[in-house]
Amino acid sequence: MQEQPTASFYQIRQAFLTPAEIRRGICRVVAKAWRTLGQVDVYCPTPEEGEILDDLLWTFHAGAFVPHGRDPAEPVFLTHVEEEIREGTPVLVLAGPSGLPAAASRCKRIVDFIPAREQERKDARERYRLLKQSGYIMQIYHLEA
Repeated sequence: MQEQPTASFYQIRQAFLTPAEIRRGICRVVAKAWRTLGQVDVYCPTPEEGEILDDLLWTFHAGAFVPHGRDPAEPVFLTHVEEEIREGTPVLVLAGPSGLPAAASRCKRIVDFIPAREQERKDARERYRLLKQSGYIMQIYHLEA
């Protein structure tokens, strides 16, 4: 019997006041996914956002180590190009407001974030609806500070 895919949505509370705090929270989720599953693809909305996360994954927590980079050979692979999402990656993290990439349908686990801003929340609700209709088990968590 094939395991049902899972989508985990992390609610970003108003307490996260700055983009840097939100990104640090995303880094913690990426680190946890890497420690648990060993391989993570992080889909960034822009090349600039990818660079920011690339830098932050080195410094978001003292003593934290997350092997990452823009090379698909890295355990945590950051990309803004949908076609670069690795076939069979155990988890795809959607790191920022963007649409649901078609490659998501190949992933057993999707991690997404529900922003505090209303328009971005609407986009996240649409991704939630699409994943639920596609048969994903849905989970909602609060992104911790």
